[in-house]
Amino acid sequence: MEEAGIKCSKEEYLQWFMRNWVGGPLVALQHLVDGALCIPAVLKMGDPRVYSSLACLGIMNEMGWEVQDVIKTLYKRSVTPAEVPGFALFLLFIHHSLTTCLGLPTILCYRNLSTLHWLCFDLQGAAAVSTFIYEYTKILDVTKRGKLKQFLIFSWISSLAMLIARFFHWVYLVGEFIFVWYNDKAWAFLVVGTFFLLIFSYLNFAIVLKSMYGRLQKFMKMSAEHDSLPSNL
Repeated sequence: MEEAGIKCSKEEYLQWFMRNWVGGPLVALQHLVDGALCIPAVLKMGDPRVYSSLACLGIMNEMGWEVQDVIKTLYKRSVTPAEVPGFALFLLFIHHSLTTCLGLPTILCYRNLSTLHWLCFDLQGAAAVSTFIYEYTKILDVTKRGKLKQFLIFSWISSLAMLIARFFHWVYLVGEFIFVWYNDKAWAFLVVGTFFLLIFSYLNFAIVLKSMYGRLQKFMKMSAEHDSLPSNL
């Protein structure tokens, strides 16, 4: 939460967690559905018209969720500003800008483009895996060795999924999109699309991956301290 500019005590975090516990699994489920809709497209299963339409449905479903999330967050900020500081709102706009601004134009002009299908699959699928794992690991008692090991295993899975989808493959897909727009002389897409892809890259690298690395590093240190203790403790 600190990466989003929200500073709170342990007690305040627990209160926030209890108020919002149901939101995380629902967000994870929504991302899972959207990512699953792209699977036939990335695997090229069946009729291209059908699997392209399914992938586009996943994108539009994400657009709808993001629009309502912006409205909900703006309302929450108007009622309880302390829960939604300025930087958190800034990150929200960055996170939602890619799909809400580029989703419909790319569907209309590039609905059959494999790069578009892969981009949606990567973003939604990795987010679903990461969010489900994050929600599960929140209930683990990391003061117990077995639970801490379980926490680390799941955290490594989450980190690797995000690293592959939101760094290595992301860089490749962004480059491919820019090349397609340049090759098509789609200058509006090239300028506007590249801008949104770059600011989303900032979110991926500076916020998401950095925070996951910090979390993993913290609990790996805790695990090392546990391992240094006698086994009967």
